[in-house]
Amino acid sequence: MRKEEWLRCTGDPAQLAGIRDFTFNGGKAGGLRALELYNAAGLSLTVLPDRGMDIARLSYKGVNLSFLSKTGLTAPQYFTEDGSRGFFRNFFAGFLTTCGLSYMGAACTDGGEALGLHGLISNTPADAVSAQTDFGPDGMTITAKGRVKQARVFGEHLVLQRNITLAGEKNIIQIHDSIENLDFEPVPFMLLYHINFGYPMLSPACELRLPSRSVTPRDDAAKSGFSERYTITKPVDGAKEQVFFHTMQPDENGKVHAVLVNHDLQIAVELCYPIAQLPHFTQWKCMKSGEYVLGLEPGNCHVLGRAAARADGSLQYLQPGQRQEMRIEIKIYNVGEKTDTAGATHGMAAKGK
Repeated sequence: MRKEEWLRCTGDPAQLAGIRDFTFNGGKAGGLRALELYNAAGLSLTVLPDRGMDIARLSYKGVNLSFLSKTGLTAPQYFTEDGSRGFFRNFFAGFLTTCGLSYMGAACTDGGEALGLHGLISNTPADAVSAQTDFGPDGMTITAKGRVKQARVFGEHLVLQRNITLAGEKNIIQIHDSIENLDFEPVPFMLLYHINFGYPMLSPACELRLPSRSVTPRDDAAKSGFSERYTITKPVDGAKEQVFFHTMQPDENGKVHAVLVNHDLQIAVELCYPIAQLPHFTQWKCMKSGEYVLGLEPGNCHVLGRAAARADGSLQYLQPGQRQEMRIEIKIYNVGEKTDTAGATHGMAAKGK
């Protein structure tokens, strides 16, 4: 609808779509700022400025799509750079946890420097935070913006500018990141979008559709489940996590379409992104009771750690003053509904083999 139509039908457009800005009280989430973006089509997401502008809860028409770990929402002051343990004690997961920026993946020692699991950026508060609604030729959009800095004396000076935009009447979320090196020396650049699905979106009724040209299991646990890598079971007590590395086949426009379909709920979620920006893809499958989650994780490098990336020559760098743009589009739609988005049609046709 055009702005005039919104105003004719409502006293305030917030009746149908808008932003709620609030702060959590109590427990380890106490003081955590949140921005809830919601639209007229039934999509709602919670952005956490104090946690790197990551996305906590994502729901569609009241149905939860994301995974919330046993830590619950946790403020950044509880984070410590303590190998893997520090990250896991603050890893609420949510729909999106950003990993990076100068390192991510497995904890390691690189160049004499001890690096923890998945980097710092998710536990860094943003500044210059704003949220607004706008009306344009395509109708209303709802946008949250924030700037996250990773810097240290005698070290890196990286700035992530994130814009998250929700369409007012369509179930489309766009994440646009700009990462800039403000230092005068090259800096290692590692970035992973740790996107997590949980119950009830995640269930045995799910079908995972990935346009994979090849798949490699990370370890023996993944090898044992390789033939069922696309199968979602019921939760299993004591089940081991399994990680698979995919080489993706993009479409004719250079974009990858990864789709998770729940046939019982008749809901599909599609991730769409340029393979040139994010050439690596990790599938994290954990069917363990209490930690029942599927992670679909595009990244600019693999997740074996910075030392391994340096050793195999895949480590990327940002040169002084260089800026790298990243874009991911997330679409949620009802299975079988007609869609005018070529990406959704392509994604529904691409099935993992």
